[in-house]
Amino acid sequence: MRYLLVFNPRAKRYSRDAEIGLITQATHILGQHISVAYTVPQSNGQQGRYAITDFSRVSADVDCVIAVGGDGTINIVVEAMARQALLPQVALGVIPYGTGNNLVRSFGLERTTDRALVTIRQGYTIRLDIGVVNQQYYCVNASVGLFAYLLARRVTNSLVGYTYEAFRHIGFRPWPLRICYRDAADQMVTLPTQAYIVGAMLNTSYYGSILHMAPNTLSNDGLFDVKLIQATPRYLYPLVFAMILTGQYQLSRYTTTFRARQVEVQSAGPCDWEMDGEVIPPQPRYDLRMAGYVRLCVPAPPSQALASP
Repeated sequence: MRYLLVFNPRAKRYSRDAEIGLITQATHILGQHISVAYTVPQSNGQQGRYAITDFSRVSADVDCVIAVGGDGTINIVVEAMARQALLPQVALGVIPYGTGNNLVRSFGLERTTDRALVTIRQGYTIRLDIGVVNQQYYCVNASVGLFAYLLARRVTNSLVGYTYEAFRHIGFRPWPLRICYRDAADQMVTLPTQAYIVGAMLNTSYYGSILHMAPNTLSNDGLFDVKLIQATPRYLYPLVFAMILTGQYQLSRYTTTFRARQVEVQSAGPCDWEMDGEVIPPQPRYDLRMAGYVRLCVPAPPSQALASP
């Protein structure tokens, strides 16, 4: 088996010493056929977008690409794999080194490096749907409104810091949006234009690593789990934040949930949008749709694990 380790020098836990130690561990557990690449800012002027150094060359003939980082790093790796037509032939492995690890928590992935490498070596995979927003790929979650608004204005990457940001910007104004979606029966549904605090398109049960927003989501059904939180009177904002933190959405008449294979969002003015924790430039219209799947390395069932070398 041949592996490609992709490091994100901006990841929370990254350091040169940590990289050297991880490569040593990977060589011991996975064998000698290991290449290394790094995420770098794109040179074509797309602010906030990242590429992988010489990816088309180093990814040739690999069996598994390993993202070393958080959800943002996984996003970069999946987009590069999709654009190089490596999906779904090449597997995706994850070693969590980031701030937000929704994928790790949602699929019970190992959090320590040695156990994560053993999971990757076992080679047991599941299907994880891949989405695309205005020609940009992502594989975890995307949202419009409050979450992207806070990410664009954050002063810290800590989870406690995000809570602080929510209260610091408690005077924000909800965004008027027109939302159309294609449901599981392939019928187009148009919702009335109204103001929303959050519009989240989810492919994992967790959001922001701690918010249990879609407990019944399926990663391989070809559908987004969409959660919309309508505008409320401002004095109810603290209750909205509490609802988001606790996941008690059924208690609010301001919440709408449905599943869709395609979602179109139009905004009358600038409205922030994020994919896997990375903010993208505001646009008047967003088109989300499914774009295939990746084979994600997950812990093998006991019978499979016992049979692995």
